[in-house]
Amino acid sequence: MISNEQRAHEIALALMAKNVKNGDPIQAYQVYINYLLPILKQIDKDFPRGIAEHPNGTTSKQSPKPANN
Repeated sequence: MISNEQRAHEIALALMAKNVKNGDPIQAYQVYINYLLPILKQIDKDFPRGIAEHPNGTTSKQSPKPANN
C-alpha cells in the first residue's frame, strides 16, 4: 500500500519539475508545498484508507493468473 503522503509527494514533484525554472531553491520549495497540500487533502478525502498499489493482488514481480478456458 502506498501512503497518501507518498502519492501526493510524487504528484507534487512531477508537477513542480514541469513548471519550476532552475535556480531558486526557495521558490521551488514554495511551489512544491503549494502543489502538495491541496493534492494531499484531496487524496485523503477520496482515499481515506490509502491507495492500494495492486488492488487485484498481483505485484510487479508476479504475472496475473491466466483465465481458465
